[in-house]
Amino acid sequence: MYSSKPAASLVVSDLVAEYNLDRPVGLRRLNEAGLQAVEIAAERLASLVDDLIGRHWSRRTGEFIEAESIGVSQSSGQQESTEATCSCGSGIPVRKVMVGEQQVTLVALPLIYEQLRQAGKQPSEDIAQELLETVRIYNPIPAGAEEAYAQALVREYAEYCSEMEPVA
Repeated sequence: MYSSKPAASLVVSDLVAEYNLDRPVGLRRLNEAGLQAVEIAAERLASLVDDLIGRHWSRRTGEFIEAESIGVSQSSGQQESTEATCSCGSGIPVRKVMVGEQQVTLVALPLIYEQLRQAGKQPSEDIAQELLETVRIYNPIPAGAEEAYAQALVREYAEYCSEMEPVA
């Protein structure tokens, strides 16, 4: 009811039929057919995961989408966007940011930026603390690095806003 269509599925009984295995028996101690089914399912599952890694799944439409249609840019002039994913195929956008001399990957940063932009908040030092506290919900901020993170987040937010269409 709350989940969308999965990106892939695996039905063990279908594998048993496909490989003409005997009926698996046992819960804690599987018979030989059960052990074979487990091995085949594991191999098939690993193959499915390998196929899905790096592909983007739309939870709204229940289908794969091309990288270009979600704003992933490979050009050197724009920020690279990727996702932190889970096995259900959903993803949380991430953005790489330079904090001082170190590049860090921050989970949910594009979503946080978009929420601020939709709320009409302009990039400025006035929102630095709010931005830092919101980012801290999803990402660890090392002790003593708060000021450097805040500066980097405001700078990156200004860049993000300049890349986007103005909010109507």
